[in-house]
Parts: sequence; structure tokens; C-alpha cells
Amino acid sequence: MFTPSNLVRSGLKALLPGIAAILSLPGCTVDTHPSADTIYVGGDILTMNDAQPTAEAVAVRGGEILAVGREADVMKTRGAETTLTDLGGATLMPGFIDAHSHFFNTGLKLATVNLDPPPAGDVESIADIVRRLSAALAERSDDDDHWLIGWGYDNGMLEEGRHPTRDDLDAISTEVPILLAHFSSHMAVVNSRGLALGGIDAKSIPPEGGFIQRKPGSREPNGILEETAMFPVQRQAMGQLTGDPEQVFERLQRTQELYASRGFTTMTEMAARPEQVALMREAGERGLLELDLLATVIYLSSTAEATAEHYSESYTNHFRVAGGKVVLDGGSPGRTAFLREPYHRQLPGQQDYRGYPAIERQTDVNNLIASYYAEGIPVFIHALGDAALDQCIEAVAHAEARHPGSDRRTQIIHLQQVQEDQFDQLGELDTSLTFQVTHNFYFADFHAREIYGPDRTARLNPIASALSRGLSATIHHDSPVHPVDPFMLLWNVVARESRSGRVWGPNQRVSMMDALKASTISAAYQFHEDDRKGSIEVGKLADLVILDKNPLNVAKEDIRSLTVLETIKEGRTVYTLGKRQ
Repeated sequence: MFTPSNLVRSGLKALLPGIAAILSLPGCTVDTHPSADTIYVGGDILTMNDAQPTAEAVAVRGGEILAVGREADVMKTRGAETTLTDLGGATLMPGFIDAHSHFFNTGLKLATVNLDPPPAGDVESIADIVRRLSAALAERSDDDDHWLIGWGYDNGMLEEGRHPTRDDLDAISTEVPILLAHFSSHMAVVNSRGLALGGIDAKSIPPEGGFIQRKPGSREPNGILEETAMFPVQRQAMGQLTGDPEQVFERLQRTQELYASRGFTTMTEMAARPEQVALMREAGERGLLELDLLATVIYLSSTAEATAEHYSESYTNHFRVAGGKVVLDGGSPGRTAFLREPYHRQLPGQQDYRGYPAIERQTDVNNLIASYYAEGIPVFIHALGDAALDQCIEAVAHAEARHPGSDRRTQIIHLQQVQEDQFDQLGELDTSLTFQVTHNFYFADFHAREIYGPDRTARLNPIASALSRGLSATIHHDSPVHPVDPFMLLWNVVARESRSGRVWGPNQRVSMMDALKASTISAAYQFHEDDRKGSIEVGKLADLVILDKNPLNVAKEDIRSLTVLETIKEGRTVYTLGKRQ
């Protein structure tokens, strides 16, 4: 046994009062490890830690926060090798955590014809779609069975006021299979060749949770496939985009650069198939991932039991599978969301149409959600309409009763419509909520006119109500549905302005601080990562972003023009404005 010498003992004894004095200083939290790698000073520092909301300096060592507090105190960690970074008046805060998007599909979209409407793109009509796809086809040299894929069209923003159909696409080609992915990823349009390859004809019966639209007065498919009905053609078309792993990895790297440039230090793929999980894991093994990538495995391609094979509480090479994904309904612009009350405007042939569930029998939903609880695997549940949310609430309550446990934090996704009685029930369950608030800008006017009507549109994504009840609430862009842009999210919940500039539901606005927490510490909490991420606190990862201005001090109209100057993952710079890392 080693016995310290009296000299060492006396030396330690002499040092202890000094160490204690440093640790007891007000406004400063300091780890006992000396010599920071980097110290940040000279700007506003927002910590997202209620116990210490702001600081003058932050020290980083070994990828973790070493000290945070007053500059004079934090500077005590400076050593001969410490880099002193002057923020120059910029603002340092925790890196943004992506609460819900589709990283892998964002990469896939890079290999398709972009059909986004303004302001994300410039497609405004079916004629624009036809011209763009025709031009892409003219540049091709591959065979006729290679799918031509367009992605991102929005029927609500097209001049014709309708979806494209097989006839529109047949005008481009009847020999080459063509697929248009709706911006929501909940429906698709294919031409006659695509329908044939998918085995979809007048005799086809739509699967549960899906619908095949028909030509008026007949059973002949018009090319528009909703939800599960699109799977046969979607798998074929999207499958060709993952045939070459090297191309997949190149697109994933480009996508990662996009997230890093927007200040995200944690990305998500919230509906991965097992083969996509394998590719993302390999990307990590190859050292291609610099940011953390969290994935969930989607039901229908993997059961709860099979998901258990992939699940991990910790990251390996910056990748982990955080649980399973279940989808209970569709999207609102495409009219596949499942609502309590009928859609505001009924289309020809519809009467009291409310959309439809992805899983019809409540007992099946109950058993499915309970299977994840039985396996001890977090489950993330898409429930966009309030009728789907009813299904979700009953299933979660059933699962909690059948498999008691603590700290589930089951994330419910989108929740565009939440009624007061549902908030009452959610308050009794161990759930967390994430709202796709980009809809408040892109679709509020359309929703008021076509989907929900004015009253329900005013309650679109009621995040203020959730926060007022003490519920965990986050905000997301759902890329590739909407662009990767944290500042658009912040502006959406602070302003709640639509494309027309109208404010829908001013009582659902939240403060900038609540919006920032929804983008950092609350997102970390929902993924069970708040012990390591989401705030600037001693011992947590040095996942940081430097912004040109303090979000708390900018005018509402300037929120969207905030700029990321630098993104730092575990103490290492992964993005600098104007420089390629």
C-alpha cells in the first residue's frame, strides 16, 4: 500500500483552503481538474441552466465543460497550453438539438429532383413540375426501369390547387417509372409505368392505413397513393437511391455539413428502416460522423422485439438507436390526418370526412405500444390529429398500467390539434411533446381555408398551453419536410405569423427563452440525454454554438436572420462561417 510522505500530506493540507475558497465563490462552478483546453470569454453566454442562466466565461477540457461562471474565476483554469477564445461580442450557447427530423431522408432528397415551393424552392405549378422532371429525364442516360424521382411538391401551394396525377406524369413518360414524393412523405404520385411496377390497378385493395385514389366514376387509380398504399412503389423507387453505399455516405456527409452549419450538434433520423440503421452505423464506424446522430426504427419494418437488437442508451462512433417509431395517422395538408371533427372543407364525394387511422383497432394500438414498454425500449409516437392523439393517449395509459415503470418520457410527435381534455390526460401520463411549428408559417392560411377552419387553426401546435401545464415541449422542422433551420423554428413560436403575415393564435406565442430551451435542454430531456447535453454545466459535453447576436436581444423580425458563426462538438470546431472544416 502506498503511504504518502509527510511532505505530500502537508502540501495537500496547505492547498485545501485555497481550493475550497475557489469552489465556494458565488457565480462560479469549477471542476477540480486544472488547465482548460479552451476558455471562451468576451461575449454573452446563455447556459440554459436555470440555476445559472448566464456566465462571463466557459472553460472546456477533454470535450467537456470544465468551468462556467465569472471570467476572473474561470481564468483560474488557464494553463500554458490553453487557447483563449475571445467571442468578440458574439453569443455562446448550447448547440441545438434536433427534436425530430429525418437525417437519412434529407440525404436521399439530395439525389432527387427538388420540387419545393417558395420560400424553400421555386415550384409553383404542375407545369413547373412537368418542366423540371422533363429536363431531368432529358439529361439521363440510364435504362427505362430506373425511377425518375421528384421530391417536395405541395399541392396546397400549386397554382392549379390540386395534386398532380398519373396523367400529368404520363405526359413526361409512359416508359420510365416516375414517382413524386409529397413534401410530407405521407403520400406519393406515380405514372402508369410506376403503377404497373407496383402491381397497383383497378382491382387493387388498399392496405390498412392507406388509400388508393381513383379516377372519377371508375376504379382506375389516378396515381395518387396515400400512406401505406404507396409503400410498394416507394420501396422500389427509394431503394435505387441506396444501392451504392459510397453515394449514400457522400450524401450523408453533405447532410451533416448542413446540420452543422445551422448550429445543430445532435441530429435525428426518426423513421429508419433496419437497412438504413446499418448504413448509418457504418458511417459512424468509418469515422464520418462528427455530430451525434440519433435514430429510431420505424414499426412495419421492425417489431418492438427486433428494435431491441438495435437499441442503445449510449453513442458508439456518434451513433445510437434511441428506440422505436410508431405512426398512428398521416399529415394535414394531404388530408390523411385523423381528426375528431370533420375537415373544414369537404371535397367532392366526401361527407363528414375526418381522415383515417394508420391502425384501425384500438386493441392493436394498445398491444403495439405495450410491447415497447415490455421490452423497456423508448417509443416515439406520431399522432398528428386529435383523433389519433386519442388513440395514443389510451394506448400509453394502457401500457403504463400493464408495465409500470418510471421515467419513460414517451415522445408524442406533431400534435397539431390538442384539446383541453387531452391536455388533462397527458398531464397524468409520462409523456413529452414535440410540435412541428413550421406549419404555423407554411400552412396556417391554407389550414384555415381548407383543413381546420379559423378556430382550430388558431390552436395549431398549442405549445404555450403545453408549457403552461408543465409538460415537456420541443419544436422541430421535420426535414426534409421543411428546411433545417433552428431560427425559423424560434421565430415561428415567438411570432406565430403565417405566409400572409397574419398572427394565428397570439395566445400560443412563447418567450424567446422558452423557445431556446425547447431547442436545447428540453430536447435533450426527451431523448434521456439531459445529463450530458442541452445546457452549459460542469461535466456536460462541450456541445456549443456561437451566434452573431444574442437571441434574447434581437427584434422579433430579426430572429430569422440570426447567423451561426461556429459550431463546436465536444470541444472541437466542426463548422466555421465561411470555412469548410
